[in-house]
Order: sequence, then structure tokens, then C-alpha cells
Amino acid sequence: MIFASVLQQVACAQDESAPQTRLSSKGLAYVNLSTSPSNPVTGQLTIILLQFVDPETKAPLGDIYYRFIIRNDTNQIFVVPDGSTISGKVGIPYQFDIPGKYQVEVDLNDTAISDISAPVDEVTFPIYVDQGEPQYQNQTVLNSTNQATPEVNTESDTNFDSHLLIYGIFGAVIAAGLAFLIIRKKRFSEQKKSSQ
Repeated sequence: MIFASVLQQVACAQDESAPQTRLSSKGLAYVNLSTSPSNPVTGQLTIILLQFVDPETKAPLGDIYYRFIIRNDTNQIFVVPDGSTISGKVGIPYQFDIPGKYQVEVDLNDTAISDISAPVDEVTFPIYVDQGEPQYQNQTVLNSTNQATPEVNTESDTNFDSHLLIYGIFGAVIAAGLAFLIIRKKRFSEQKKSSQ
């Protein structure tokens, strides 16, 4: 999962917006929010990237528990009820269906949010979504407020294909590196045995 997260962040960094940064209401962390693509459009998967930063040291924070909510003008439309991060940066996929202004609320704490009764630390950000290209009738989206992660139609398009290519290249490089290390270790062991 960590490997997939790193690959996702590398792939998304190619077209990532400049981060919006806000201090949470109780001062637990600065929260950076960016999106990939940098200009979200309807009908296209958007990765919302969050990073939690220590207000004093400016270093990324790990072990942050968060609740992630997307709202439109009137309703809560998507929720990740109980997320956590050890790396300080997470990517949350979502596909917007209607253009307009959305509000992202991040509730955070240094203990599990589901285990506390006191109000949590919070921060909010605006996200603006433009109209995308018209979608074909057979493309569907299953974003839902009662699912921890959205299910998104991933019919092949050039953006999706390029991400698969990047994943494939990184996977091949890592596999080749691991094979090289294993062979090198085996040869070193054989040389050590033969010299004794």
C-alpha cells in the first residue's frame, strides 16, 4: 500500500496544483491541500492531496487521524469517516459530477476521531470544479457518502493510460533493483564461503 501511495503521488505530482495552506482551528497542524489535476473538471478523477505539517518544526506530521468531507452549497456529498496517515501526506480520489464551488472540511486529531467525544480540530478549503468534456452514456460514477473510498469508472483514456505506464515503469525498475540486490548478495555469500 505504501508503494502504491508513493507511485500515486509521483504520478499525480506531474499536474498538481499549488497547495493551499491553513492552520487548523486548534493549532494542531498546518494542512496543505492540493489537487491533481491542478484544475479539477467534472467527469474526471481528481486526487485531493493532504499534507499535515507541524506548526513549530515545519516538518511533515505522521500519526494524524482525520475525517474528510466534501460539501456542495447545501449537502455533504462525500465522507471518509476515519482516515489516518503515517507519512504526513495522503491522496483521496473523487470524481465531481457537477461544476461549481465545493467546500472540503478536514477534521483532525492526534488520536482516532471515532474514539473521542470532544470537538475535533478542523480546517476548510474551497475547491472549484470546471465543466469537463461530455461523458459517454456508458460511463458511470459510483461516488457515495456512505463508502470509505469511492468506486470510480476507469474506462481507458489517455490520462489513465499514462498513469498505468508510469506504474509499470516504476514497478519494473524496482523489480530489477531487487533482483540485482538478491543476486549480488548471493554472489557475495558464495565468494565469502569460497575464501574460507
